[in-house]
Amino acid sequence: MPYYTVLQGHNPGVYASWSACQKEITGFHNALFRKFDSSEEALKFLAKGGKVENVFVDGACRGNGRSSRPEAGYGVYYGPGDDRNAAIPLDAAIKPTNQRAELMGLIHALRNVYQELMHETARRPTRILSDSQYSVRSFNEWSDKWRRNGWTNVKGETIANATLIQELVNLKDRINSQYSSKGWSNIVAEHVEGHAGNLANEEADRLANLGAD
Repeated sequence: MPYYTVLQGHNPGVYASWSACQKEITGFHNALFRKFDSSEEALKFLAKGGKVENVFVDGACRGNGRSSRPEAGYGVYYGPGDDRNAAIPLDAAIKPTNQRAELMGLIHALRNVYQELMHETARRPTRILSDSQYSVRSFNEWSDKWRRNGWTNVKGETIANATLIQELVNLKDRINSQYSSKGWSNIVAEHVEGHAGNLANEEADRLANLGAD
């Protein structure tokens, strides 16, 4: 069975059919993809191919908004057999919600990026991919406005998940300072569609659910 790695496309990842791959590359300028005979080969190529390192993150929260004791965790996926792959339960000190689980997945990946920069083991920029519009837009867009407004929203109220957002921004600032010294562009998070047959995103989802167990 063929598998297709999309390195540059609408939703980078690994897909199990040509039609799914075609959807991700059609209309995308300079799309880049490759066909493989196994999912493991395709996932390995996604991990090592291209000019950036791809890391997929996801969060899970069972009983979110319905249970007084929801179970939550997050997953971080780099590639097959990578020691940095992680399935982590949400810390008991953090009230479990889906948004917090998603943010913690992103923060975990950012901590890894910063540590690799500090240990001088980073060889290329990292691209963080998530199916959470909330965490991606918090990282790329909203956090700059929130910081200017003293971490308050348009109503003057403290934003939701302020402590996590502040750590996220602090990590982003430190990483971008290091990236700038290397001549790299600022780190970004990219949104990918969830539950759309993207094997790499499904691995992050699997790890997130393991973390919530």
